[in-house]
Amino acid sequence: MNQIKALFKSEYLKQKSTYWLPVWIIVGITVLLLLVALVAAIVRPENIQIMGLDSQPEYLRIGIYGLMFSFSTIFAMFLALMAQGSLNKEKQLGSELFFRCQPVSVWYVTGTKYIMHVYANSILLVGLGIIFAIVISFVSLFFGMGFYLGEALFGVLLGWITYLKAAMVFGSLLFLFSAIFKSNAFMKGAATLGILEGVFAIIESIFRHQINLPNVFATLASIMGPINLENIEEINVALVLGDYRVLFGLLFAIACYATATFIYSYRAKEA
Repeated sequence: MNQIKALFKSEYLKQKSTYWLPVWIIVGITVLLLLVALVAAIVRPENIQIMGLDSQPEYLRIGIYGLMFSFSTIFAMFLALMAQGSLNKEKQLGSELFFRCQPVSVWYVTGTKYIMHVYANSILLVGLGIIFAIVISFVSLFFGMGFYLGEALFGVLLGWITYLKAAMVFGSLLFLFSAIFKSNAFMKGAATLGILEGVFAIIESIFRHQINLPNVFATLASIMGPINLENIEEINVALVLGDYRVLFGLLFAIACYATATFIYSYRAKEA
């Protein structure tokens, strides 16, 4: 147990700045927007209007979900940075042999990396979302619009689940790429998928489109399930999780992790 804790702690310390940088970026953007709003309120107060909830608290849930979606795009960028170096970072740093010789199972090593590099930053995302939900709920109360903290937190939960679905598919794929490619896994993996897409298009042309091969990128996007931005006014748990494709996304993530571990283990034997 202590060894596993040490692995988690080691992964966190190695990527500490990457975990926290999206938080500071969002905080910085928020402060900047508040300063702009303050200046606008001072210079042209007659143009400042506070949007009400019209006694419909679900608007707060929708707004927080949209806010979480915006936050998620920033967090996803840093997830890509971490996940693409999950299983090749030590090789780049020249410490690969040391980490592979640790007295723990290779599945513990890769499992720790997988959790920390693909899912761990979602904890900071949901924490940030909760803080914003609380602040916005009290601002709503201050301006006499009602206190709908429950709806706000529900929006945070829905946004967090949506982010986890995307991380489960694309983060797992990048984790696999990190086992296959020794460096620049994101670019090389994307190029490989692009080539595969081109090969499929050529095959379809040869057969005069009498056969239909899958669109690689569209298929990857579809197996994580819908994002539901088109139905954002009706967003709920059923829309976020009530799609059978989420199960395909889960199976895809398991396959990516297992394949990456086997590749990592095979290379360890060669070293």
